[in-house]
Amino acid sequence: MSKNSRESAEYYGKGGRLKTSAAKELIKSAYTFECEEEMIFFHEIGLADIAHVLMLIEEGIIPFSEGKTLLEALLEFQETNINDIPLRVELGDIYNVRAGLLEEKIGHIAGWMHAGRPRREAINIGYLLYLRKLVLKFIRIFIRLIDEFLNQAQNHLDTIMPDFTYLQHAQPTSLGHYLLTFVYPALRDLDRFRATYKRINSCPAGSGSVNGSRLPLNRLRLKELLGFDEITQHTRDAMWQPDIPIETVSNLLALLINVNRLSEELQIWSTTEFDFIDLPDRFCRASVIMPQKKNPYPLTYIRGLTGDMIGVVSSIAGVAKTSSGNPDSRIFVYGKLPRILEQASKGIDLMASLVAEIKFNTDNMSRQAIEGFSQATDLADLIMQERKVDYRSAHQIVGILVREAIQKNEKRFILTPEIVDGAANQVLQKKLDLTQPQLDSILDPIAIIETRQGLGGAAKVRVQEMVMECRKTLKGISVWRDGCEERSLKQLDNLILVAKGKIEVGES
Repeated sequence: MSKNSRESAEYYGKGGRLKTSAAKELIKSAYTFECEEEMIFFHEIGLADIAHVLMLIEEGIIPFSEGKTLLEALLEFQETNINDIPLRVELGDIYNVRAGLLEEKIGHIAGWMHAGRPRREAINIGYLLYLRKLVLKFIRIFIRLIDEFLNQAQNHLDTIMPDFTYLQHAQPTSLGHYLLTFVYPALRDLDRFRATYKRINSCPAGSGSVNGSRLPLNRLRLKELLGFDEITQHTRDAMWQPDIPIETVSNLLALLINVNRLSEELQIWSTTEFDFIDLPDRFCRASVIMPQKKNPYPLTYIRGLTGDMIGVVSSIAGVAKTSSGNPDSRIFVYGKLPRILEQASKGIDLMASLVAEIKFNTDNMSRQAIEGFSQATDLADLIMQERKVDYRSAHQIVGILVREAIQKNEKRFILTPEIVDGAANQVLQKKLDLTQPQLDSILDPIAIIETRQGLGGAAKVRVQEMVMECRKTLKGISVWRDGCEERSLKQLDNLILVAKGKIEVGES
C-alpha cells in the first residue's frame, strides 16, 4: 500500500467515529468484492457526482469557488480511462475510492461533495444509469430475434408440418403458425421489460439518505440533469428498491424460458429421427471422437443459460429478503445483474443469428404431416357433423381406425367407406355411409389447415394477419426504445455541457 493510499485509508477509516483503519481481513473480502463489483459503473457514479455538485452550486448550498474546483476535478475523472483508475480497495467502495482520489487532488474541497448525500445514493444512481443502458441494449437485441422469427414465419406460410403434443403428432399445421408460438410471448416479454425500464428510469437523487434533508436539495433539477423520466418519491424507498433487481431478473428468466422452449425443440428437430432442420456448420461443433456428429452447440448454450438464470433469480431474491435499510440487498446485485444482462444479450444475439440462417427440411415436414394420423380430429369432426354422431362416439370410431392401421404397420390413414363402416359398427352398430371424396378431403393436411379460419388459427390468411400485427407492435416498441436511448444520451451529454459551462462563465 502506497503512502497516499495509507493516508486515504487513515482518513476514511478513522478520525471520526472509528479509532482504527479497516482490518486487512475486511479489506481482502467485503471491501475488495464491493469495489470490483462497482467499478464497471465508475463513470456513471461520476455523472451522479457532477449532477449533485451542479445542483449544490445552483441552490447556493456550497460556495461557488469550491464547487467550480470540484467540477473541474470531476470532469477530468470522466475523461480518464477506467483502466487507469487506481482501485484502492482499502477505501471500501467506489464512491470512497473516487472521494479519496479527489482528496488527493484538491484537498479538503472534495469534502463539499458529500453535502446532503450518502455514498449509497451516488452508487445507486450510477448503478441505475448503467442498468438502464444495458436494458435498452438488451431490448434492441431481443427485438432483432423477434424480427427473425417473423421473417421465418412469413417465409413459411405454406410449409406444412405436423404439430406436436407430448412429442406425438397432433394436428397438421404450418411452420409459420408454429413459429408464432414463440413470438407472442416474446412480445409480452418486451412489454414487461418496457414496464421495468420505467421503474429503472426513476430518479432517487436528492433523497438525503433515508428521510430527506434539511438542505434545499432540488430533486427535480437532479432528475433533469441525469435524464431520468420520473422521481422516486419516497426518500427511504428511493435508497433501496430491492424489488427492481428481482423484477428485472425475473423478466429475464421468463424471456429465456420462452426462447429455451424453442431451443429444446430445435435440438430434437436436428436429430436423425426427426430431421426437420439443418443448422449451418458455423453454428455447430464437431465431436472430438465421433466423426459423424454435428452438435447443435448454440442450442445447448441457451438451455444452460436458462438453467443458470433460475439460480440467479434465487440468488438476487435471497439477498433482498433482509430488513429494510440494509446494504446487502444491493451490493450483491451491483455487478451480478449487469453481468447476467450482458450474458443474456450475447445469448439472444446468438439465437437471432441462428434463427435467421436455419434451414428447415420442408419436404420431410410435409411428408410427416401426412403420417402419424394427425387428421384424426378432423375425421371425428366430420363424422359428428355429417352423421350427427356425438363426439365421444366419433372419437371412439376414429380411435379404432388408428389402432387397426397401426396393427397393419401403416403410418397413415388409408381409408375406404367400408373400413370406416367396420369401425362404426363396433361402436354404433350401424354404418356411416361416408363417401370416398369426403374421406379424401378430410385427410388432406392442406385442406385441414385452411379450415382453421378462426381468430388466431393456422389458416394462411390468419397467420399472415398475425405476422403483420406482430410487426406493427414490434415497430412501436422499437421506436419507443430508440427514443429512450436517444433522449438519455442527449441528456447526459447536456449534463457535461452544463458543467463545463458553469466552470467557464464563473460566478454570476
